[in-house]
Amino acid sequence: MDFSLHNDQLSIKIQSNGAELKSLVKRSTGQEYMWEGDPAVWGSTAPVLFPVIGKLKDEKTRIDGREYRIPKHGIVRNNDKLEFFSKLEDRIVFRLCSDEESLAVYPYHFDFRITFRLRNEHLIIYHEVMNTDDKPIFFHLGGHPAFRVPFFEGEAYEDYLLRFEHPEDSRSYRVTDQGTISDDTRPVPWQADGTELPLTHDLFSEDALVFRDLESRSVILESRKSGPVLKLDYAGWTHLGIWAKTNGDFVCIEPWIGLADHENADGEFTHKEGIIELQPNEVYEMSYDIKIL
Repeated sequence: MDFSLHNDQLSIKIQSNGAELKSLVKRSTGQEYMWEGDPAVWGSTAPVLFPVIGKLKDEKTRIDGREYRIPKHGIVRNNDKLEFFSKLEDRIVFRLCSDEESLAVYPYHFDFRITFRLRNEHLIIYHEVMNTDDKPIFFHLGGHPAFRVPFFEGEAYEDYLLRFEHPEDSRSYRVTDQGTISDDTRPVPWQADGTELPLTHDLFSEDALVFRDLESRSVILESRKSGPVLKLDYAGWTHLGIWAKTNGDFVCIEPWIGLADHENADGEFTHKEGIIELQPNEVYEMSYDIKIL
């Protein structure tokens, strides 16, 4: 089931299955900003990543001495158990609580909520994780929104770039064929003293760009022909992924806290890079902001 929300400037549509953002439209122009989710290329539009990002090494992990198999990107994505929790004039909230099915793959009790809030030309996506267990719980958290590229007729994918807040010179950590992260890096074709990253389909021929150490905490998707399109602010997030299918007319800008398993990971869930530890009855909150320009 889809749920809709709008204000004077924007309208959004969220699929309850996975609480996935399916549509983001500027009302004055009717322009759609989200990737269409073509299943022949990549059927998602904005998966919610919890409690893991990417893949586990050998698709398994150990928690309290037992082996678990948490699926790629976690247990929110494609989950039809997310409930429509509440709706106000400017926001809509979805909720997922631990149950027997989730405990079989992720043995912690939790209350996960995601809120989509419209404020003027902004869509702010809030994440809340409450520990309802009697012991600490551990998790990663991430966003995965896919934006259309190109936006306008007469433009090509190569007309677009990502403009970063600060000059960058980072290399990308390589994604292995098994979906794990390597210590090996590959160069990134920064331009304009490191503030611009030109988009090409070949940029993703070796999978995602994975960054641990960017100075920037915001990035603008921009057309060289028609100007800035949108800005994503990700203050507070520790890692950033940039990804697309090589045959897909979209780009994913992915704020993360944590990473996929390292290729030499020891398999212990609590040893994962960037893991968040949350005490009983505490709430963890994190958000990112999409501004239509």
